[in-house]
Amino acid sequence: MSLPTTPLARYVRILEVLVSCPQGLTLTQISQTVGIQASSAHRLVNALCEIGLVDRRADSKTFVLGARMERLCRLAVAPPSVIDMAEPELHELVREFSETAYLAHLNGGSVESIATAVPDDGEMTYVQPGRVMPIHATASAKAILAHQKPDIVHRLLSQPLARYTDDTTTDPQQVMQELERIRQQGFAVCDNELDPGVLSFAVPVQGAEGSVRYAIGISGFSQRMRTKPVKEVATSLRRASRTLAAKLQQFHMV
Repeated sequence: MSLPTTPLARYVRILEVLVSCPQGLTLTQISQTVGIQASSAHRLVNALCEIGLVDRRADSKTFVLGARMERLCRLAVAPPSVIDMAEPELHELVREFSETAYLAHLNGGSVESIATAVPDDGEMTYVQPGRVMPIHATASAKAILAHQKPDIVHRLLSQPLARYTDDTTTDPQQVMQELERIRQQGFAVCDNELDPGVLSFAVPVQGAEGSVRYAIGISGFSQRMRTKPVKEVATSLRRASRTLAAKLQQFHMV
């Protein structure tokens, strides 16, 4: 390989050398391997250290790839999935409320559950990955629908709205009114509307420009869920939503 002739090429060559030597290299070894003077190696390596691409081991004179560079390498090979990023927040909600926590996703014209977390001693859960969440009869779907453009909302509500229980709202105008309440209060509720005896809460996961493709929520039997203060549930869901939104925005996934 020819010797690097520009500063940028030297920086890249140093990183390539360190990638191939995970145990680390000294400045002398770097200068000899790259083919540059020791003074140049010192200057270039220090510059890379300043921006986190290279780290100096505290207990030695060797240099290794920095945490920032390792992160870039991981992202280039296998970016984390939405489910991977949501799991810590879902498990935290389970720990806090001892109920099923879930993440739902707007996929075309329907909303589907894509990830769930359940208590270790949990009973039957009504939210499983892959379950379609009716747009008018589930907390997560309503939380997402409330933040879509009017033409999308009208199109989705123009289709027949199935009745699942006596409490299911099937009148599009009533659903529209509920969507307005959801926008005002910041969370959605599904109370005996899809599965008898089940109460759910959900909040939208908002993108950088206010777009909403995901919702995060908790669900459980009504008798047990009613013992949990709604304000506390909403606050925790919003916290989880903000944390997940920040992760998704970092990878341009919302």
